[in-house]
Amino acid sequence: MRRRLLVLLMLTAALLRTQAGEGVYRFLTLPVSSYAAGLGGTVLSSPENDLNLSLHNPAALSGEMHNQLALGYMNYVADIHLGTAAYARKINERSIWSAALRYVDYGRIISAGDNLPEGEFFVKDMAMSGGYAFMLSPCWRAGAGMHLVYSVLEHYTSLGVAVDLGIQYANPEQKIWAGFTLKNLGSQFKPYDESYEALPWDVQLGFTKGLLHAPFRFTLTAWGFNAWSYPYLEGTTGQVVNNDNFVEKAFKHLLIGLEFVPSDNFQLSLGYNVRRKSELSLAQRTILTGFTAGFSMSVRKLRIGASFAQYHIAGNTLQMTLSTNLGIF
Repeated sequence: MRRRLLVLLMLTAALLRTQAGEGVYRFLTLPVSSYAAGLGGTVLSSPENDLNLSLHNPAALSGEMHNQLALGYMNYVADIHLGTAAYARKINERSIWSAALRYVDYGRIISAGDNLPEGEFFVKDMAMSGGYAFMLSPCWRAGAGMHLVYSVLEHYTSLGVAVDLGIQYANPEQKIWAGFTLKNLGSQFKPYDESYEALPWDVQLGFTKGLLHAPFRFTLTAWGFNAWSYPYLEGTTGQVVNNDNFVEKAFKHLLIGLEFVPSDNFQLSLGYNVRRKSELSLAQRTILTGFTAGFSMSVRKLRIGASFAQYHIAGNTLQMTLSTNLGIF
């Protein structure tokens, strides 16, 4: 066990030295699970049996996901569409593997020169993923995921690899769950042109606490630690704003979630993304900016989930997921 942890730490340190900034392949940061989207955008510490959550934290893979098939679709802003598919299978009582595919279509984009249209071109992203999780003890589970990325930008193409490393703690009796993830560590194999760009790496930490005598769970997720400060353009003046104090900067790294879980077959969630609210809201008609909502329910042999998020007045997203255990058919 010590040798495994030493190799893991050496690999992590080597990958981190190659990273900087928010990076390329930003689609890797989009929510894959509608459940995670409903809690603000990501979640690392959930007890839900949702295979899509393994793309947020590879340690979320568990034996309960054996033979599970999960499909997802998100109608992102403008004409951007994201589709996902994932499958998991148990190796033995302590370990499990998964495979997943993510595909993003940005639609047709007009190419113009001298203010005149010259045609259309396409932008597409794809990631093929593999995951593995292993039980360290009854309460602790570790996981790793690798994503092979292929991206097309008109006649430019790029290839890269990203690695996720995660750990999860679960204490169902006390209704306490926690998770830690190193996200998107890696590099481009082939850049779009001659310049290599960093991937959108991140360090994330999550905590979930359920009430012992009421059907509610609270989740707090810290994310975005590839940068402490996030300057942004002020909407009315167009100037770069970077005058947040320490507390304001700290809160921009938080996602706050509340769940109502009356049974294993139904769940409602509300989330609040502090950074999204502060940077993308306008003075008028943006009350819901930064807030998210979602639900999931079991219907016969299917688990259905949906979420809604408002990025700003022109940017609402709707996400849906569908999962089932193939063994029950």
